Amino acid sequence: MNTNLIIHDNVSHHPLGSGSYYFQSGLLEYLTQLIGNGKPCIDVFVGAQPNSSPHIGNMTNVSTAFAVAKGLKKHQDSRRVRVSLDLVDTAPYSPTTTKYDNVVYQKSLRYLQKANESNSDFESLLVQLSAECGVEYRVRKQTDILQDPHLREILQDIVARRVEIAPLLEPRYKTLGIRYACPTPDCGLADKHGIRNEYFGNQIKFQCPVHGTYQIDLENGDLKFLEFNTPLRGLIRCRLFAQDPVSSWVQIKGSDYAGFYAEQMVLRPLQGSCTPITVYTPLIMDWSGAKISKSLYVRPDAYEYLRLSNLSYLLNFREFCAAGFKIGTLYKLVEGWINEPKRLFRHYTIYQIHQELLQILNSERESLKEVQKSK
Repeated sequence: MNTNLIIHDNVSHHPLGSGSYYFQSGLLEYLTQLIGNGKPCIDVFVGAQPNSSPHIGNMTNVSTAFAVAKGLKKHQDSRRVRVSLDLVDTAPYSPTTTKYDNVVYQKSLRYLQKANESNSDFESLLVQLSAECGVEYRVRKQTDILQDPHLREILQDIVARRVEIAPLLEPRYKTLGIRYACPTPDCGLADKHGIRNEYFGNQIKFQCPVHGTYQIDLENGDLKFLEFNTPLRGLIRCRLFAQDPVSSWVQIKGSDYAGFYAEQMVLRPLQGSCTPITVYTPLIMDWSGAKISKSLYVRPDAYEYLRLSNLSYLLNFREFCAAGFKIGTLYKLVEGWINEPKRLFRHYTIYQIHQELLQILNSERESLKEVQKSK
């Protein structure tokens, strides 16, 4: 393992620029202004793939959702405010990915019932954050979202405009990422990129490389078995949120979904039909400046240097708790991002997160000692 040292002054700067310049304070007031007063509820959305225990990126995203919800609750005390965690259980289970005639097929966590293995960790995270800040929450799976009464109309419109929309959402294949697991028992294969899908009005014909074709009618069929790739799912989500008659929605996303991706693969396909309200969280980066990736973490050899440095607790919710940290400690760190937005509009290395967590933890311990002395 390379152990070259990086010389620094141990000072973390928060230079102003862009968002941090214009929101040195008042971020929550600005969000309140954007939301308006037209609907009785406010939902703060955050999403995650339940393919492993939450890592530091998941934990900070969900914590940010609660911090934003808590702040909005203070500014909108007459409205119901809650966090809505969407678990993307239709995400692929990586070991099942395979190719037939150069077309990628996969099986989803939902089909294989693999998502249940991580759900308890996400639930524990939510319970602790809710208790910490007094904000309610709910968990939605993809089946719940697919039962939205507006989905059918939105899907039909997207399919009708697929020649225009598909190249924006999937520039490599210029296809809509609509999937439907093969219904043959014990199969469940789905065309990852929708390459072999065929469209006939509101009907979509899918092809399993083993068992042949099957189809769904978007007008009358049961939509709960559909799956979507990330860009298409994001487009559908924005349109569903805009048509929600009860809730105004604020989305919390990692900064890897900001910038070019957001402008070209979210806002451009929406084409002014709605303007989502989105707060992007700081990336948590490794030593090289790349984001800490859960998909990398599930490889046995990923981030071995963090394990050797006793920092692997940031890669796994259970290890985080076992290392003596409370989610409340992380929440205090993240709440500081919202209260002082100069801390929000930047990124952090995993080492800086570790250091700031230790500072908060030590402060908590000192406060506890003072309380015990005073008794």
